[in-house]
Amino acid sequence: MGGTKKPTLSKLRKMTMKKEKAAKKGEEKRREVYKGYLTPKEEEELSKYILRQKYITPSMLSRKGEIRISIARRLLRKLYSEGMLTLVEKHKDVEVYAPASA
Repeated sequence: MGGTKKPTLSKLRKMTMKKEKAAKKGEEKRREVYKGYLTPKEEEELSKYILRQKYITPSMLSRKGEIRISIARRLLRKLYSEGMLTLVEKHKDVEVYAPASA
């Protein structure tokens, strides 16, 4: 009949601290949303960046250009088909490219 018991002061303080901590953690883990397209100017800038690197992966390019990984993969494959990059290693999820001149 009486419902739930009232928490003690120390228990109430711990519960509020736990809620505050969870709220802070949720704010810090906010995901970045990268754009899903490239303008020709951005594509040219990223191509120059790629050719200056020793090696490049889609995730590296995604972080640098703030683009989705699928867009980064597409750009790397395009440069590979044009002969500007060589495929160093290909695994299930990761493709590692290097500039053709290196």
